[in-house]
Amino acid sequence: MGAALAVFMSALDSNVVNVALPILATTFHVTGEVRWVVLSYILPTTALLGAFGALSDVVGRKRITLIGVTLFVAGSILCAMANSLGQMVIFRVIQGIGGSCIGSAILAIATVNFAAEERGKAMAVVGLIVPLGGVVGPSLGGLLIGAFGWPAIFLINVPFGIIAFFLIFRLLPRDAAPQVKAFDAGGAILFTVALVLLIMGLSSSRGRLSNQDYVLLAGCVAAIAGLVVFERRAANPLVPPSLVRRASFTIPLSGIMTISIVMSALGFVMPFFLEVTIRQGPERAGLTLLFFPLAMAAASQIGGRLSDRFQPRVPAVIGATISLIGVCLLLPLKSSWGMVDMAVRFAITGCGAGFFVSPSSVAVMSAAPREHLGVSGALANTARFLGFALGPTIAAIIWNPGITGAAGLAAMRVVLFVLAGVQVLTIATVLGYRVQRDGKQDKGDAESTKISAA
Repeated sequence: MGAALAVFMSALDSNVVNVALPILATTFHVTGEVRWVVLSYILPTTALLGAFGALSDVVGRKRITLIGVTLFVAGSILCAMANSLGQMVIFRVIQGIGGSCIGSAILAIATVNFAAEERGKAMAVVGLIVPLGGVVGPSLGGLLIGAFGWPAIFLINVPFGIIAFFLIFRLLPRDAAPQVKAFDAGGAILFTVALVLLIMGLSSSRGRLSNQDYVLLAGCVAAIAGLVVFERRAANPLVPPSLVRRASFTIPLSGIMTISIVMSALGFVMPFFLEVTIRQGPERAGLTLLFFPLAMAAASQIGGRLSDRFQPRVPAVIGATISLIGVCLLLPLKSSWGMVDMAVRFAITGCGAGFFVSPSSVAVMSAAPREHLGVSGALANTARFLGFALGPTIAAIIWNPGITGAAGLAAMRVVLFVLAGVQVLTIATVLGYRVQRDGKQDKGDAESTKISAA
């Protein structure tokens, strides 16, 4: 419960700040630079997941989570006291580092502390938290700003953090003796640099990749190449080559990324369709979009429990197929559609995503050897975040807000057609693995589940 509350706090902060961006821009006398309030949190949260995941395999997941909660609360207090954009960016980085510590350990904690036949239920809780943070964030942010001013959106994390720290410290069992004795600092640096360059290259684009974007992405490729060479020679590599070569791990990991691409691209395009094409006001559009995360949060509970009762493959296939149906139902994008038409389609798509999230997490973590559970969970969350970064970029290459009228609507349909193709790939990844419960994790772990490639 404490770890879940910590993740909720981190997920909430990813969304609660967005509503304050116009006020922060005025307060700090900036314009476009205010986007760094968001980027300075997303960059460390995503880029450091792999490093902290591997570190948790060495020093313990409980310790990493407690450090993360402490940094997050400290960063939140500092953000509330910021007097300039520069200070805010630095303090948001501290928050992001804390959020990365928390996110890197949560899947491993759920895997270690639940038996194989209950792991889907645990992953369902994780699958509930993130969309719930997305639902609550904007509304809570607006209420807090209206009542107490923008510092309140950061100070609200303090009570959450204190309660989470206490619950984790008192209730979370102590980690077993680590089987990985050394931390691969060189690999962690290269891995982090590659992710920072990738995210920067994707997030700075405006409909088309600029020369600066190409330079950043080229640097990312160079960092990845360096990482591959370095890891082959490392005594205790950050990302063990044996893990990457394991199809039972990489196949469901790919599915997590592809469905995240679909979700984030829809989140980028659909608000413009609602507000510009069918002329919904911001409040009505926000209410319509709310059906996606609500359906996702509800379905994640069912998908997780079904993965305990049957094979994770079964609910994952159902979920991926339902999401594909939802995207196809959106594809016509008729300007005559009303709120109910859109809400039903969003609910179907979100329901499928929710069905898929928990079983796919079970599949990834069940394929990981116990000594690398931390880095495996971190890689799963990294794949999810990369999908969230890639989705809007793919959509923006085809369509951007400057394309309006019939041409804009046609471009949006092309985006949805591409997303339908990406979702077909998600279904293909699900068909590529199966779970066999025999009381053992890969190669002899007595407390977990075994996955073998079909």
